[in-house]
Amino acid sequence: MELAPDGLETSRIRLAALREEDREEIRRSRAVDDMWTSMVVVASGMSLDAYFNHTLRMAEIGIGLGLTARLKSDNSLAGLAAFLLPNRLHRRIRIGYIWIRPDLRGEGLTDHIHYLMLKSAIDWRARRVEWWIPDRNAQALGKVERLGAQREGLLRQHSRFADGSWVDMAVLSLINDEIRATVKRIGQQIDEDGHTA
Repeated sequence: MELAPDGLETSRIRLAALREEDREEIRRSRAVDDMWTSMVVVASGMSLDAYFNHTLRMAEIGIGLGLTARLKSDNSLAGLAAFLLPNRLHRRIRIGYIWIRPDLRGEGLTDHIHYLMLKSAIDWRARRVEWWIPDRNAQALGKVERLGAQREGLLRQHSRFADGSWVDMAVLSLINDEIRATVKRIGQQIDEDGHTA
């Protein structure tokens, strides 16, 4: 079974694979402003087009899958995320690059995205889901730790980011039954209005 987020939805958002037709909407979004502090340098350059093309190419060669999260109410772009480095042999996958539109932050949409991505990872038969998060990003680390992910260690000066800084990366994971338990718990927290408790 392939990673297939299309059709996954909560009461508030719908996930879909990144497509060429998303390029201009993302260009107009605040994601462009935020990318410089949250994106690892890629060989093809540091423009939006370089990152977008890189993400589409990841899907073509099977090393990742960029995602859009759209509000069900008006189909507008609510956020972005990605599956990275799926390894079928070892049944592990990484979740990364979660970005939420600034006017929607604080509404629990990150939980909705994680919920759907973890459900997709279960369907894909992952035994390990991991996150590599810049150690300087306390907010993102806190969100993933609240999911129940365990912090495993720190990769010092691991990656150069688009803003030119060298970043220590914290490694966190959920394994085996922890993944299912997290999906169940987040699902119970999402109320009829689509917000999390």
